[in-house]
Amino acid sequence: MHYIEGTILKILIIQLSILLFTTTAYAKVNILVSIVPQASFVKELGGDKVNVTLLVPVGTNPNLYEPKTSQMKKISNSNIYFTIGGHFEKAWLPRIKSQNKKMKIIDCSIDVKRISMKSNKNLNIHIHKKDVHVWTTPRNIEKIGTTIYNTLVRYDEKNEDYYTKNYKIFKEKIRKTDEKIKNILSNTKENTKFMVFHPAWGYFANDYKLNQIAIEVEGKEPKLKELQRVLKKVKELNIKTILTQPEFSKKGAEVIAKELNIDLVGISPLNPKWAENLINLAKVISKN
Repeated sequence: MHYIEGTILKILIIQLSILLFTTTAYAKVNILVSIVPQASFVKELGGDKVNVTLLVPVGTNPNLYEPKTSQMKKISNSNIYFTIGGHFEKAWLPRIKSQNKKMKIIDCSIDVKRISMKSNKNLNIHIHKKDVHVWTTPRNIEKIGTTIYNTLVRYDEKNEDYYTKNYKIFKEKIRKTDEKIKNILSNTKENTKFMVFHPAWGYFANDYKLNQIAIEVEGKEPKLKELQRVLKKVKELNIKTILTQPEFSKKGAEVIAKELNIDLVGISPLNPKWAENLINLAKVISKN
């Protein structure tokens, strides 16, 4: 009788060991990110080895969003939180840290050289802060991707070969995207001006030698006097298109477009299809 009980116990221990090994071997890394493009980068690099939780939903302005109570459980289960260096994250971090003290917090934009939001001499608007939209150009995306890749490899060493394979594919996608953008803009003159409502494309403009002109003033709709100045300048520069962002109000842009009979084109820097989005942006600018 004791022999049978001992045998059953050994079998149960072996089965439990196999279960624990299987669970550990195939456990996914739980990743928390702030914005949609980050989720795309992590999924492309992490593949089926990661679970990705997004804090700011699609179509939402990150500056106005506050993580919901329902998201706190997923934060508690996350292994890594990739921040993007945004101003909006500073308000969340204390709450998120207190929710999960073991979670590693990594700024995936740490190696990106920040540029200032340029003072808009064309419209007599002066801006004095760093541009947070670091993910809007291929060169920066490669740096962000490298930080994500290195973090995944350090945290999940056993799947290094898998992550490395994905990383090579990711870098090739970046190279091809950059090449396509350069081809599209090949006949576009240096310092060509394009008008946007929200100044989200500063890094793109900087890398491809373009000039972004923003209607928005310090995150706010332009007042009547400022709007009149913009109207005058749009006429002078012969701008044919204004880029708007669905996460922000476009009332000011609509007034200008209607007054001057020019087009409004909606392009979001928070589009999950980052490569297609940047190529589309280049096409719009090249036709401007």
